[in-house]
Amino acid sequence: MNLSKTAEKRLLELLPKEAIGFSMEGYIGTCRGSTPILQPAQQANADQETLTQSGLTFFVNREIAERFNTCDLDYDRSFLGKGLTATWPQCKECNCHS
Repeated sequence: MNLSKTAEKRLLELLPKEAIGFSMEGYIGTCRGSTPILQPAQQANADQETLTQSGLTFFVNREIAERFNTCDLDYDRSFLGKGLTATWPQCKECNCHS
């Protein structure tokens, strides 16, 4: 995963002191730009893998772990920006092919 400095800063701001990372349960969108579904978490669930990037811990559902591991995570805070977004190399399983 490539984590931009702006995404890293925003995620650190959002992480409560009682949580050690974020649970990544899915995303809304396609490879060209998705909104990750994240929530603060204490530990991984039984069906999640643990990924660490830039000192941040992500507990990612197994069915999307490979895709999330290769994504670019960015944060655009501008008024018309997209907020936290994930993009990854296009693949046949992506919804943009249907």
